[in-house]
Amino acid sequence: MGDLSQNFSRQEFACRCGCGQAAVKNELITKLQQVRDNFGPLRVTSGYRCEEHNRLQGGTPGSAHRVGLAVDLECTIGLSRYLLVARLMEAGFKRIGIGKNFVHADLDETKPKPSIWTY
Repeated sequence: MGDLSQNFSRQEFACRCGCGQAAVKNELITKLQQVRDNFGPLRVTSGYRCEEHNRLQGGTPGSAHRVGLAVDLECTIGLSRYLLVARLMEAGFKRIGIGKNFVHADLDETKPKPSIWTY
């Protein structure tokens, strides 16, 4: 059981630099729980990022990770990426990035949407 939702914990979304910050928005968690309920287990590889960690990861200064509206989810198989993207769109995500080993999803209303891109 998670402390943010049935299946997600604050620790999963904490900045990976060790600072422990995890200012993730409830809207993101609610939609991710919906995706998890329809897709199956999800592994968060990047949630909230402090300014320094975001810079070190090559994130843009205005990254949705910085404001708790973005998540990267481990996804290494093509069919799984396809199914995950479909579940993300069903849940209302309109900004999705597809990488070799992960899928990025965010709810940042200040960014262009709808948009799907590759890394």
